[in-house]
Amino acid sequence: MKILIIGASGIIGKPLFESLKKEHEVFGAYRSSTEYPVDTRDTASVRLLLETLPKLDAIINAAGSAVWEEFDLLTEADYYVGIKDKLMGQVNLVHTAKEFLNPNGSITLTTGILADFPEPSSAGLALVNGALHSFVMAAAPQLKNNIRLNVVAPGAIKGSIEGEELFAGHAPVTIEAVIDVYKEALLGSRTGHVLKIY
Repeated sequence: MKILIIGASGIIGKPLFESLKKEHEVFGAYRSSTEYPVDTRDTASVRLLLETLPKLDAIINAAGSAVWEEFDLLTEADYYVGIKDKLMGQVNLVHTAKEFLNPNGSITLTTGILADFPEPSSAGLALVNGALHSFVMAAAPQLKNNIRLNVVAPGAIKGSIEGEELFAGHAPVTIEAVIDVYKEALLGSRTGHVLKIY
């Protein structure tokens, strides 16, 4: 398979890239890449990247951020950081990517545990994660050419937070287990699903 991973330098994207490239032809893109630069906040940037690649079988997005701040201190501008980056970056990716995928291809987005189990200061992240879950369920049945759309929602990755304390009431999950869930989304037959691991 020909697979594009956006966010291939991150906590999830980098090990996912290393795992998938053992069996597939994988392209790793991220904002500061010299080979495959991309900024999902800019649809033109996404399109430019996709136009340079061969026709793909799958796209996985593991990029996106939002503001982490106490609720009373969150401003409208803070919310729009996550809306522009993690939410609309992934929504617009789906709209653009569907033109560059082979029939029966797949798109996998990324959210996280905060959609269901928020932490203090996580309102901005919880907002976009929950919105993405609803978007995937609504948009997936409307994609043509049997393109599948799913979202992986992991908990905190073990080793990525200080100590091994609970995050949002749950123990951290291993990156190996998270990669397995991405592979399920990539290789399975389901569409419109939120694949949770926490």
